[in-house]
Amino acid sequence: MTHLPTSPGLLHMASLDPTHPAGSPADATGAGQATRTERVRTRAMLAAACLALCAGAPAQAAPQSPPEGLSGRIGMLVATTPTYEGSPNDRILVTPDLTLTYRSQGWGTVQFGQRGLAWNAIESGRFRLALLAQFDLGRKDRDTSSVNPTPGDDRLAGMGNVKASTEVGFGIGYGPVTVAARQSLGERGAKGVQVDMTIEQAWAVSERLSLHPALTATWADRDYMQAYFGVTAAQAQATDFSAYAPTSGCRKVEATMGAEYALSPKWTLQANIGISQLGDKAAASPIVAQRNGTLVSIGVTRAF
Repeated sequence: MTHLPTSPGLLHMASLDPTHPAGSPADATGAGQATRTERVRTRAMLAAACLALCAGAPAQAAPQSPPEGLSGRIGMLVATTPTYEGSPNDRILVTPDLTLTYRSQGWGTVQFGQRGLAWNAIESGRFRLALLAQFDLGRKDRDTSSVNPTPGDDRLAGMGNVKASTEVGFGIGYGPVTVAARQSLGERGAKGVQVDMTIEQAWAVSERLSLHPALTATWADRDYMQAYFGVTAAQAQATDFSAYAPTSGCRKVEATMGAEYALSPKWTLQANIGISQLGDKAAASPIVAQRNGTLVSIGVTRAF
């Protein structure tokens, strides 16, 4: 499964337009037009992803599964990403890309990557059952550097940090569809439950080029929504945000398109673009300035 953050958009930019003072009719009209533009753009991207996922398979077969034994890849990625979900600001993130995969004949496949550890304990035809241990990086109430993957922004000053945590859970998949549930461990971090439903496909366009479209919807419980989108009374006093207590619901829907081009048998050029939209309860949070967002990344990896 692929999960990408979100990024800024037109509504916030319209509110800063000096030709449309805040509260004026022109401002309301411009904001409405920007909102409609954002919705049309998001729906168009999601529709395109659905069409790509539902279209007939191309003549070329999808990339083959990793061989038995240990394999992996290492490289570097550069991405433009929002400073946090719902932020009006972007940052450039430089991060290593390391994936290790061990495939056995009788014990399934174990993979360690940027999101954590996954063990496909059962792989029978198109059916699979996986155990998951993933990372939640948390969030800072200040700007973070281009090499720190933890989200953060100075506009959250006074909100306090959301601590990093480990999540465990399981996933069930059949063909291109996977449903995964995970729960935070201990007293750190969000202490919540999330459930993802992902439709993902891999297509080999040619011997060198493959595409990886995916569509994901994420549900989160009250604890998780409160940690990332809620504002307590104490936080409201320490900031300019009003108090807000969201309930459980859709956290976000996102569509992504990944592409890989083989430069040589070992080296691969990767590119990804994603667009997401926060659910109604998340988008209603006072800390959210932009409901829709995008991410773009590019990188080079070497297989071993």
